[in-house]
Amino acid sequence: MELFKLNLTKIKAIGHDGNVPLGTLQILVENEKGNLELKSVPAPLQALEGIKLISRLAEGQRVEVPTIPPLSSQSLLDTITMIDTESLRCAGSSNVAAIGYESSQKVLQVDFTSNSRYRYFDVPFTVHTKT
Repeated sequence: MELFKLNLTKIKAIGHDGNVPLGTLQILVENEKGNLELKSVPAPLQALEGIKLISRLAEGQRVEVPTIPPLSSQSLLDTITMIDTESLRCAGSSNVAAIGYESSQKVLQVDFTSNSRYRYFDVPFTVHTKT
């Protein structure tokens, strides 16, 4: 696991549009001039729930997170949430039926209308969000 040092002093509020399986975090950020700007980041709804827990921890509140048994690599791949291409920028693709991403293993999965499935391994999230 890689740890990142956080400085969240410029973030004033965060919300989620509620779209599932993949929606958008809306983040209110203070810029260098002190003005507020709204930024968007693609993320599942669970991301907001995790951010809420982090905020409570930062405020000194006690947070209990239920223990989730670890999944095997195959279990993770079997539970990739697929998004119909009609809701993506590639809407109307004659070959691609759905696209999914498993972030802990960095796997991009593409389902084709021919019923074939391709899995691309070691795909960074930034590449996945450009699909």
